[in-house]
Amino acid sequence: MPVELSYPGLKCVLEFLEANKKIHISSRCTRLKHIERCVSLYLHTLYFRPNIVKLNEITYAIIERKEETTDHPQSELKCGGILIGPRNPVYSRMYPTINFFKRAHRPVKRRVQEKEGMQNYEIIRKVLQGLMGGRKNIRVDQLVFEQCHSTILRLPSNFKVRIRKLDSGVINPEYLLPLMDTSSFPLKELRLKFPGTLDQPIVQSSEKLVIFVTEQYFSDFSVDILNLPNGSVIIECSSLNEDAYSNIIDYWLDEKRETGKCFMITGGQTRMIETAIDLMKKYDGKMVKWNSTEFSSNPNTNYISIPLNDDLVIAIYVVTHESWSHQTVMKTMPIDSFIPAEDFSEAKTLIEIKATENPRQNDLFVVSVFLSTAAIVLIAFFAILYKSFTNPIHN
Repeated sequence: MPVELSYPGLKCVLEFLEANKKIHISSRCTRLKHIERCVSLYLHTLYFRPNIVKLNEITYAIIERKEETTDHPQSELKCGGILIGPRNPVYSRMYPTINFFKRAHRPVKRRVQEKEGMQNYEIIRKVLQGLMGGRKNIRVDQLVFEQCHSTILRLPSNFKVRIRKLDSGVINPEYLLPLMDTSSFPLKELRLKFPGTLDQPIVQSSEKLVIFVTEQYFSDFSVDILNLPNGSVIIECSSLNEDAYSNIIDYWLDEKRETGKCFMITGGQTRMIETAIDLMKKYDGKMVKWNSTEFSSNPNTNYISIPLNDDLVIAIYVVTHESWSHQTVMKTMPIDSFIPAEDFSEAKTLIEIKATENPRQNDLFVVSVFLSTAAIVLIAFFAILYKSFTNPIHN
């Protein structure tokens, strides 16, 4: 008979199981549940939004559904009540369900056995208690919040997570400090949308800072953004006017050094390319090519290079994510990253660099091509076989 794993052995196996599988297995075995709660829970992503929590790729959502029933408080006959009709009246009521789903897969629904008067926030707290309550160590690579208004986050008591990256969206990140372990700081990456202030230790101590802004926001807070001390700052802007582009380049020319800033401006393809060409002319830039293999799939890719100092240049280029999504990228780069472009004329536009594709998509494409080819070969084989049986050769 197989020998059971020892306590240390079980802890070792459970620690490195995927989080949702670990929770599922331990929920069905009382003996494992205590052991599983004592080992670290590792999550790639922990995502919160109203009535929803997502652990890695699995989403747990509290959703109210409607049903019709005759078992309703209003159907009870009390003193003075008279039933009119052959059957009890039908009433509509809402009931809560927990939906489990992974990406676009069909959700699995479980009806919540709610107590009388139990509210949705109490149900989500009970779900979170079942998933993450009573744990001593929760480690998360990226903690994500999507919340647009004031609310109370219903978490298990003494809930703390150790994180590397935080995406707080429009929420002031200081509101989230109580749930983050002190060992999380400084953060590896912090992502913000339209922050009310940038003068916060959690913001300025982050190694990488990504800020999503509008043109008006950048105009109002440009000085604060340009003076951020973070090692790497990426500003993603919905649009910018020509003066704002010039202000960014003037800032670099005044500093004459690497500042860790990168600007990504979304806009129409034609206008962005025209703006980039105008900046090249205004600041005595030149057209160059990438002197490496990063974009070797498109050797015709052109950049605009504006001299900064003996070691650095300001690089400007256009990235396309989809046929409708384009971004102008502006950042400082080493001068030896580029070589002169040949045969450039004003009539030739900047060639766009396609954003990095998801390698899983390429894998799926290869698999689909292989399966299609195999199917065609099998169909041809069976057709020949069928023909040989239905049309025998006569001597």
